[in-house]
Parts: sequence; C-alpha cells; structure tokens
Amino acid sequence: MGDENRGEAAQATDERRLWQVKIALVATSEQHEEVLDRLSDVLCPDSDHEGPCPLPWAMHSVNEDSLSAKQRKALLEEIEETNWDPEGRPIPLDPPLGPKP
Repeated sequence: MGDENRGEAAQATDERRLWQVKIALVATSEQHEEVLDRLSDVLCPDSDHEGPCPLPWAMHSVNEDSLSAKQRKALLEEIEETNWDPEGRPIPLDPPLGPKP
C-alpha cells in the first residue's frame, strides 16, 4: 500500500504541513476578545520578537451574522454535543440560541 493510501495518523512526520483548527464558542464580545488574545499569546508568546513567528499562523474570527442558518445550526449542535453533564448527557445552551430571523 502506498503512502497516499495511509491514514493521517500513519503519515505523522517532522515535515511541516498546513493545518486548520476551528473553535466555535458562544461568548460576549468581551469574552471573545479575551479568547483571541489568549490564543495569540499561545501561538506567539513573544510578540516583540524580530522577524516572522517561529510557528507561522493566522487567525480569523466571524460572528453569527456572517454564517448561514445551516452553518449556525451545525456549530450550535457541535457545541451542545461536546458539553456533557456528569451523567453523559449533552448540556443544552441556556438560554438556547435559535435561528436568526
């Protein structure tokens, strides 16, 4: 079997690759800015360094107004499905965020 047919885990190497990491959150504007600042600090702990970052990165953020109803619904479902109570049940958003009018 050739390398092109192996799974991603089997292809782990020291070779740099492009990755996209997505994070969806329900937050106030202030909380959103704090999260972005903290992520920036993780990706570039020395913002005063010379030259490009050792780990090249870019960050993009959009609010719900930029999402289609389908995208918005899918992200809200993902958030609810990844937040579990001690009994293993998804915790619904409170208050729930419904479709935009």
